[in-house]
Amino acid sequence: MGNGRALRQGIVKVPAGGPEGKSAALTGSALILGGGHGARIGYDKKKLELGGASVLESLAVRLKTLFGEVLLSSNDPVEIHGVTVLPDRLGEGPLAGIYQGLLYCTSEYLYVLACDMPFINAAYIDYMRELIAREKMDVCIARHGDGKLEFFNSFYKKNCAAVMEEALSKGLYKLRLIFSQLNVYTIDGETIEKFDPGKMFFNINYKEDLELAEQKGRLKISLDMGTMGNHGRH
Repeated sequence: MGNGRALRQGIVKVPAGGPEGKSAALTGSALILGGGHGARIGYDKKKLELGGASVLESLAVRLKTLFGEVLLSSNDPVEIHGVTVLPDRLGEGPLAGIYQGLLYCTSEYLYVLACDMPFINAAYIDYMRELIAREKMDVCIARHGDGKLEFFNSFYKKNCAAVMEEALSKGLYKLRLIFSQLNVYTIDGETIEKFDPGKMFFNINYKEDLELAEQKGRLKISLDMGTMGNHGRH
């Protein structure tokens, strides 16, 4: 991309399980992006509920079983047991939230998920952890067959913070604009399909998305692995 380092695409065999001896120092931190005021759905996405349960709180519970440190990017006061809330200090939007998370987190890599993505695939997270231990990339994200990048349900390395700070100080808030300066590893669509045929990137932007998830009973954030939803609109 640009004059920077090219995105590398991984086509690899899916492991049967998570990597052995996962290091908390390497990939032990997770960040939930609190999102904006949800103009399209009509209210703050941090207040989303499915099946009578708070999506945000359910995500936090689930992530705490997978990560030693769970953070929440939010400019509004939120209290969730065991979760550290981080307001934006520079800029706005997802880039600002990830930047603040990278400054605070105790691990070298930070897993990032949005608060409107209710379905987590633990096996896919373990797979990314294995890739990180081997490849040592700056960013590990998914790219679908049509070329679309998934900026969340991804990992970012601490050294991305310097590039993000420079972009934010210039008023540049789009994640894709910094990738030319980073070593970005993309997981190809074929590999994504082996874990989940488009479901784990489901996100709730509209009331129809919320209704669809409720109707089909796809909120299953629990301790069993492979919990997923349906691919939504971004």
